[in-house]
Amino acid sequence: MSSFDFGFLYGVGLFETFRTWKGKLFAFERHLKRLESDLQALGWKLPFGIEMLAEWTNKTIKANQNFLAEGSDLKLRITVTPGIVDLQKGWWELGTSKPTVVIHATLLPLDFDQRNELGWQAVFAPWKRSKDFPIWKFKATTYFANVLARQYAKSQGADETIWLNSDGNLTEGTATNLFIVCNGELLTPPPEEGLLAGVMRSLVIEISNEMGLKVCEKPLPLEILKEAEEAFVTNAVIGVVPLTKIANKQFNSTTLTMKIRSNLFAKFQD
Repeated sequence: MSSFDFGFLYGVGLFETFRTWKGKLFAFERHLKRLESDLQALGWKLPFGIEMLAEWTNKTIKANQNFLAEGSDLKLRITVTPGIVDLQKGWWELGTSKPTVVIHATLLPLDFDQRNELGWQAVFAPWKRSKDFPIWKFKATTYFANVLARQYAKSQGADETIWLNSDGNLTEGTATNLFIVCNGELLTPPPEEGLLAGVMRSLVIEISNEMGLKVCEKPLPLEILKEAEEAFVTNAVIGVVPLTKIANKQFNSTTLTMKIRSNLFAKFQD
């Protein structure tokens, strides 16, 4: 990658992270569809089809098969930037006639899923985010704020940081979407609150509906935690992970969370 790449100089880029489950890619088409949608929304026109990214991804997986122990899986990431900055046009002029595309494959630990089932603890970020800031709705490489927030979580002995928006409402984690179980109902903030609607988030909503659960997308004030019975976070790599604690709120039950996680894993095996 050139040191004049948009991604290197200004953190301008899009990415998708996903994984194999027992050696099988799941929801890959959804990730490609979101990437394609984000590219179109930003006016970035790649000189090749999204199908080419799928082909390169499958080749990357195949190239790493010999390094996989039995039962192990891969975490994969596709990153696309507009390429090299044309300083004659200006650092704000994005062109994708020669984009930079990188595909990473990382080995997941054999006990990765078992450890996540034990649950995470979360804290609140010491800063609030503007819900109107446009960057949140894209799967963008501009992750400095999330890096700082995750560092804050680790400094507090926690696993994840939950962002509050400028209205003081719950939004999402640094790399996760948030769900709350309250009075048997599944609650999650809508994208308009200033968050990225993840692929796993949409799958969890679908699975929960199939289970007959009532799912409600609405603004979630901080006070909702007083009534919450369970909470969990989602993304395409961890799947569904129960939260055992958010700040001072302790959750003593993970029953519904683990049922959703179990049904999610069952769907992966279809």
